[in-house]
Amino acid sequence: MQKKTRIELIFLSVILVVVIFTIILTSNVVQRSIAPATLTPTPTQTYTVTITQTPTATVTRTLTPTHTPTTTFTSTRTVTITPISSITPLPSSTPTAFIFDQGDFTQAKVIQQVIPGVVNRMMAADDGSFWLASPYAIGRYDPVSDSFSQTNLDTPVIDLISNGYAWILPPEGTPLVRWDGTNFKYYNHTNAWLPPQGYALPSPLKSEFSFDFNEDLWMVTGYDVRRLRGDQWRLFLPQEMGFQLPYRKTAATSFVLAHSKISTSSWAGTCNWLDGERSGGDGLRHFDGSHWQETVLPADNGCVTSIVTDISGNLWVGMDQRLWRYVEQEGTWSELIPPPLVDQSFQGFNYGNVQNLQAAPDGTVWVLYELCGAAGCDTRQIRYQLENAQWIYMPDSTRISALPLLFDNSGAAYKLLPGQIERYNGSTFEPFAAIDWISADTDREGTLWLLSGKLNQEMILWSYSP
Repeated sequence: MQKKTRIELIFLSVILVVVIFTIILTSNVVQRSIAPATLTPTPTQTYTVTITQTPTATVTRTLTPTHTPTTTFTSTRTVTITPISSITPLPSSTPTAFIFDQGDFTQAKVIQQVIPGVVNRMMAADDGSFWLASPYAIGRYDPVSDSFSQTNLDTPVIDLISNGYAWILPPEGTPLVRWDGTNFKYYNHTNAWLPPQGYALPSPLKSEFSFDFNEDLWMVTGYDVRRLRGDQWRLFLPQEMGFQLPYRKTAATSFVLAHSKISTSSWAGTCNWLDGERSGGDGLRHFDGSHWQETVLPADNGCVTSIVTDISGNLWVGMDQRLWRYVEQEGTWSELIPPPLVDQSFQGFNYGNVQNLQAAPDGTVWVLYELCGAAGCDTRQIRYQLENAQWIYMPDSTRISALPLLFDNSGAAYKLLPGQIERYNGSTFEPFAAIDWISADTDREGTLWLLSGKLNQEMILWSYSP
């Protein structure tokens, strides 16, 4: 037993010696591997590095010459660019200072109390009041009493109309709500108002209101056309108007409406949509005050993109890339063909649909065509003024989207650009005023109104009457 214990002690002693010897060898190796690193950064090497970066006369001479395209030259270029950009006091890289010029506009009113949210719409009502709307609020300013009323909403406004009402329609389609600046009125099944619905998708166009010759209110919904007479709504379904629908769940049908200025006649047109693109239509229908019937338009039924009536009793219809005029007093139709696109800037383009028709107080009609090229029909437009069947080309400053037009009581046209208003002088548009406007409108007298201001700050109304 003692012999065994002695052997174990000897074995342990041998192992201990081996471990100690291994530790000693390892420490020597580590010291040798570290030693060169500590010996490398000698004082001479450190001084040479600092000497090359110390600004001496010779160093500045080598950095300033521009004729030596070395790596040090590229570093000086980046250094000179940085302080220049940091010195400029502009909030962004490209903004230009806004130059205010009110032109012939006069400041009519400063509204101190502003509805919550971003004001995105202004209307000059027939009673002289002014309406402001943000996505979820409406305000009405009465200049006679110098009072301002407002209300908050859970549903966005669908339209402001000139007789002094705001209309609100919830997503479920009922009730339709009207606000007159003080009180709400609700239309539901008791007023023959039913939620707009149909077999396919709703129209991609927004709902619009209009007045006929009898001052009855009409509304175009996503599925039908409706008329409000007194306190009751009358629904005109597509089947009653004689329209054939595509009856596809993935399709939609839009409606456009116009009313005669000399009789109780109204006209409605349709256009079918598939995957967000126009895909034919069923043409135009006429309403004589009691019944709908098909028109005698000398063309196959198609997609009606725009429709308007002028003060002379003419109906203008844009359908399938063609423009038609109906003289109501004579009962005759004629097609108006636009001039050839001979300008070099229009090379490779051809006429598309009539995007918009506007009738001016002087009897002229303004026609906006889309132009179609290799990239499609969504990149360029061209506008004409039609006077006595003569096409007058209107140069526009934008080629991506059409700019809105307003007309004063003399029929003069005003183009609304961001921060600027231009007036047509008979041959071209020229600068008229520089106001950072939010919204614009004309009243029943033909006075132009602009609204300017900032979020949650005072709003200013500007007016111009020729």
